[in-house]
Amino acid sequence: MIVGDINRINLSTSFFDRIISEGVLYVDKTRVIENFLNTESDISLVARQRRMGKSLNMDTVRCFLTDKTDYRHLFKGLYIEKSPVWEKAHSAPVFVFDFRLLQPANYKKRLYFAICDYIDSYSEGITLSRAAKNYLDSNDFDDTDGLLHLTESAFRATGKKSYILIDEYDKLLMDNFETDRYGEFRDFEKAFVSAGLKGNPYLEKALITGVMRISKESMFSDLNNIQTFDIFKDETYTYDYGFTEEEVRELRQLKDFDIDKARAWYNGINVDGHPVYNTYSMASFLSRNDFECYWGMSGSMNIIKNLLNDERWENITKLMRGEEALVPIQSRLSLEKMKNSETGDESFYSLLAQGGYLSIIEMVGDNKALVNIPNQELRHVWNAFILQDLYKSSTRVRSMFDNIQYPHLLQADLEYFLSDRMSYHDLAVYKGETTKHAHERAYHIFILGMLSAFDDMSSKRPLSNRESGDGRYDILFERPNECVIFELKSCAENESPEKAAEKALAQIDIKRYGADVGNGKKLVKVGVGFYAKQCCVRVG
Repeated sequence: MIVGDINRINLSTSFFDRIISEGVLYVDKTRVIENFLNTESDISLVARQRRMGKSLNMDTVRCFLTDKTDYRHLFKGLYIEKSPVWEKAHSAPVFVFDFRLLQPANYKKRLYFAICDYIDSYSEGITLSRAAKNYLDSNDFDDTDGLLHLTESAFRATGKKSYILIDEYDKLLMDNFETDRYGEFRDFEKAFVSAGLKGNPYLEKALITGVMRISKESMFSDLNNIQTFDIFKDETYTYDYGFTEEEVRELRQLKDFDIDKARAWYNGINVDGHPVYNTYSMASFLSRNDFECYWGMSGSMNIIKNLLNDERWENITKLMRGEEALVPIQSRLSLEKMKNSETGDESFYSLLAQGGYLSIIEMVGDNKALVNIPNQELRHVWNAFILQDLYKSSTRVRSMFDNIQYPHLLQADLEYFLSDRMSYHDLAVYKGETTKHAHERAYHIFILGMLSAFDDMSSKRPLSNRESGDGRYDILFERPNECVIFELKSCAENESPEKAAEKALAQIDIKRYGADVGNGKKLVKVGVGFYAKQCCVRVG
């Protein structure tokens, strides 16, 4: 159900009462309340990508349940009004903790003062427990029993059990997992949450949200009654976060836009195999009426950059060409194991999937997944990552392949980027692989990555290692008026790049690469010889 004015969209707030009161656009997600209240477990963890509506949904739950202010009129006409759980509206103390606000310098104080304010709001006319009094009077920021004191105080005042809502529990951890203080933050959060939620007789239910499902042994090992709902497995909140196809079709009835193009740009993030649209991106498009990349990059991309190796880089370029990849993956992410290049593939691809940079098409067994880059927006995110983070001069990447007919210019550009990006002496040599083959593979990935990020939407994404003529070409790059075949050769120590480039160019002719491609377009043959950070280009 859609309510409010589709021409008035507030992208700056996550407060349900403000959105409904102001009459701006709202896509009815109040079923999330019913799902939360009907879940058997006392504690629910919902993990979703950034900007999928987690904070707004949490505030929707707050407004529905809180006994402090009666918001029931705001839910009139929405799904929840006819739900059996309607009787629980305006019924209990609700306490929200936004962990996005926690900073290393003051995270304990923020939580302490928030709890003190909440206790004060319920303490008038009641006798606080001795523990709660000591907590309020002591300024003991290391005391992790604050949630227990709070819920007991609310119960003394009202006779009701409380709801605890914790938003973005993993933000402080993700932002600081590579620092020396990560263990401190993790241990405090673990103790704080466990003390307040485990076996608390004054707790009705708790809802925790975040982006990542951090491994149980690191964070929630003390909570044996927690139920997790994430992109890997979630039959409950499947459509509560993100816009569904049905909802976008309803929006289309209210505003004229190209729904096929919207689907290509913003759909495809899978939750338990079901595709949804990114909430913020779709709302931004409706607000500005322009297909752009609204989701953007986050700090997670810096982590990704540090974890790339040749094999992973090769998979990313494959995915950017619109292909799928079968990768190892795990549902739980251990931040302890994400600190260096030795991070396993399971953790690396789990980070990409949970962070929203890749989508899981389907799970294959328990520890593998078929993944893709699901839409145009995320391809733009990856393009920007390659151009801005992996190369120091993104503008030069955007224009370098315009010099395809001028070998000396293309050669100068390639050598510039070899110096800018390649770590030649760190290239991996896999078991059973010659050094020469390893270097050719690395140069192949290097060129393929730049072509994949080449900012010319009229060019098709490059193809790699496809059968053609009497063999397999290295790379095919199709442009509006021409097809370019690249053959790459790494030099032995006693061989010159010039000789290697000539061999590469000759191989294109000998093997008849490109004889069956291009639909009559001009075929440009490019042979490149590499040695360390030097290269030679020959064009035929």
